[in-house]
Amino acid sequence: MLRPIARAVAYVSITIILVIVFWASLTFALGTSNPAYVVSSGSMIPALNVGDIIIVRDKDTFQSLKVGDIIVFHSPSGDGRVIVHRIYGMASDQYGVAIYTKGDNNYAPDSWVVRESHYIGKVILTLPYIGRITSIIQPPLNYFLILFFIALIFIAELKRR
Repeated sequence: MLRPIARAVAYVSITIILVIVFWASLTFALGTSNPAYVVSSGSMIPALNVGDIIIVRDKDTFQSLKVGDIIVFHSPSGDGRVIVHRIYGMASDQYGVAIYTKGDNNYAPDSWVVRESHYIGKVILTLPYIGRITSIIQPPLNYFLILFFIALIFIAELKRR
């Protein structure tokens, strides 16, 4: 009986390690601590829809940005929001590069100026609608689902011969 339990623990451990290695590899390859975001507003429709997952490349892309790029940045108003908008203008001034943004679905440009200190990264990939799962699976449900799948792997391995 000890051998099947050990094998089940090994499979669960390997699964957890693979998830951690995948996330660490993604953050390293894209050069950002959080390479994925879920679009939570309709300001970028039709380019991005609520529930899309966007993959973001690091801060080092700041110097290569151009008008038309979709970027992710901390709100310059300091309210803690993360915003995803398109660059509609750029200029240089005494403070460095000034980026002017606008949501594709918004009537007017944003009232702020995005600086390098606000910049998180550039959108490089969109996974449509996959992020809608996050609106359904929120705490505490997500914890129960994680435990359920770990238990499922464990039990399936114990029953395997």
